[in-house]
Amino acid sequence: MATVIVVALVLIGVTAFAFQATSSTDFCASCHEMKRHRTELKFSPHAMDAEKQPIACVQCHLPNSFGPKYVAIKTYLGVKDVLVHTFGDEDDFYRAELQVTARTFIDDESCRACHEDMMKTTKDKPISIEGKLAHESYLGKNGCTNRGCANCHHNTAHLPDFDRRYVVNADFAAKLPSEKEGM
Repeated sequence: MATVIVVALVLIGVTAFAFQATSSTDFCASCHEMKRHRTELKFSPHAMDAEKQPIACVQCHLPNSFGPKYVAIKTYLGVKDVLVHTFGDEDDFYRAELQVTARTFIDDESCRACHEDMMKTTKDKPISIEGKLAHESYLGKNGCTNRGCANCHHNTAHLPDFDRRYVVNADFAAKLPSEKEGM
């Protein structure tokens, strides 16, 4: 029985260490597939939090609290990333297709951890009439919507070449090298 307890404790310790070690932005960007995402984040409107600290990948891409959901998502994304890195073809990395899937892994809880008052911009100005109506709908005040934050707020942390043409993305796009130039 003591052996089982020791093995269980070792496994828990190794898992906790692995989760911690693989949760830094530097670790994520150590793979060539993610370097462009780190560069985009660095120049994005979401580069820093309210305390002027760099936003880490896990702040958006993993749930805020540790538990079964966190473990399941962290494990799924980790295994997927290892498989893509090992067996994937970088030339077949089609971001338009991947954006839809990626948005499903951005939990509204992560967005709302920083954006508590959805009726103001981050510059503490009121949001547009359209934004107010959309947020009221999201909150269930004017009907109902099942769209999450990331499904309306595209390109807030990452901006692929094909989305740089939109006027709303002009300031962000001006800061970035093109994907062809390398990031």
